[in-house]
Order: sequence, then C-alpha cells, then structure tokens
Amino acid sequence: MLPRQKMEEFQVRIRNRSWLPFLRARRYLRSRQSLLDCSLTHFFREAERHRG
Repeated sequence: MLPRQKMEEFQVRIRNRSWLPFLRARRYLRSRQSLLDCSLTHFFREAERHRG
C-alpha cells in the first residue's frame, strides 16, 4: 500500500465497494449553499427514517 499524496485520495473500502469521503466532503463544503443543502437533506432523511 502506498501513502497518498493528497487527502482527497484516501479511500474507505468495505468489501468490494470504495468511497472517497474527503473528496465528497470537499465538494459539499465548497459553498455555503451546498453545505446548507447537504445538511438539510441529511436532516430530512433522518426525520423520515425515525418517522415510521
């Protein structure tokens, strides 16, 4: 395993799937509006999940 040069390149692997959480976070944190959209989306998803 080689160390990554950039934080965005770090991956999380679970079985045969991998995610790039730092790259995803950077994309959501680019602007206040996108951060707000992301936060509200997560809030409403959690509310829906607990509603049932």
